[in-house]
Amino acid sequence: QRYTPVKFSVRGRDLESTIAEARTKIAAAVHLPYDSHLDWAGEINQLKEAEDRLKVILPVTLLLIAFLVYSAVKNWIDSLIVFVNIPVATAGGVLALLLTGIHFSVSAAMGFISIFGIAVQDAILVVTYFQRLRNVEGLPIREAAREASEKRLRPCLMTTLVAMIGLFPAALSTGIGSQTQKPLAVVVIGGAFLVAVVARAVQPPLLLLAHSWMERRNARRAGPPSMRPGALEEA
Repeated sequence: QRYTPVKFSVRGRDLESTIAEARTKIAAAVHLPYDSHLDWAGEINQLKEAEDRLKVILPVTLLLIAFLVYSAVKNWIDSLIVFVNIPVATAGGVLALLLTGIHFSVSAAMGFISIFGIAVQDAILVVTYFQRLRNVEGLPIREAAREASEKRLRPCLMTTLVAMIGLFPAALSTGIGSQTQKPLAVVVIGGAFLVAVVARAVQPPLLLLAHSWMERRNARRAGPPSMRPGALEEA
């Protein structure tokens, strides 16, 4: 069979929507003769394979993160507070892509997975120190939340700044290979920046509200002093 390749590159837009539009227009305007057919090959096939792998890798990654976070903080309330950083980091990565005009790609998807780890580590530093102040030193909730946010400010900023500064040259690159490393770097920088700014204002109120609610719930479950076991003997 005779084989005629037609090669083209994509500039200024994402690959998947370009191929989808090309398929639609060719199907409407081009009528192939008998015993002829079109095969679409190249990077679009690699993109589909990568997307299929990501559908498996991303849920597994989130499950592993959830297991490790729970093993570190030992309760679901603090685990949820830690996980709040993940949508914050995701929003930062999305905003960075929008501001720079970079289309979503497999490289950008890898950047989102990377920023999940930075966001979780940032939150664990604050939450575990808060637990230590509450459980070991016995500080009130409000004071423990404030001191945890103050004492862990420097380690959290160091974590995010290292990621941002280390990937800054890749985010500014324009040479060969930049289309692979640039989306990842932009996502990580945007997500790390938003985590460094927003998480500092969000985590202390969340700790205060969540643990105050837990104390009120535990007090209601325990009941009034006259109804607790041993209250009559003490009287």
